[in-house]
Amino acid sequence: MALLYDFDMVAMTPDGLPDQFGDLTLTGVATEKIAMFRDPSTIAALKEADAAIRTFFTDSGFALQQFDSGAPAGRYPMRDEDARIAVIDKLSANLHTHDLANAAWGDFDFDAFMDALSEAEPVEDSLLAPPARTSPLRTELAAARMASRRSRGRRMMAFGGLMLGLILLAYVAIQLLP
Repeated sequence: MALLYDFDMVAMTPDGLPDQFGDLTLTGVATEKIAMFRDPSTIAALKEADAAIRTFFTDSGFALQQFDSGAPAGRYPMRDEDARIAVIDKLSANLHTHDLANAAWGDFDFDAFMDALSEAEPVEDSLLAPPARTSPLRTELAAARMASRRSRGRRMMAFGGLMLGLILLAYVAIQLLP
């Protein structure tokens, strides 16, 4: 059975961000994206390949974990185009710095991977099927966002009240002074 080489770009959780806020598509907090194959069989094949192969992929920006953005086969989310180009550039650069000449690739077919990489086309984000999410995480994220907005609103109200009080004090002081 041929492996599927489609991959998605996944935002990494910044250091210090609690695990329950790991769904960065909802929180919008991310600085770097890594590539993850959609097909678990492809990941298994990479894990069975020589360590040099695994290092080549991880150094190029791949995580040996599965993720599916909901994009159809041969397509990727348009929002990931810049991140994909960066990963492709890393793959190209690392071909010259990693010794892969005698490495055993196992079931992973590098030529088929390169073909899939060059043939992949972007798809509008609005046409993607939503990735599977757990409802508790959504609930926690929504609660965190609402609490943050509520806190921000309270700060703005307090600041407005403070400013109004200072303006009134200045007005009274100007009226009382001859």
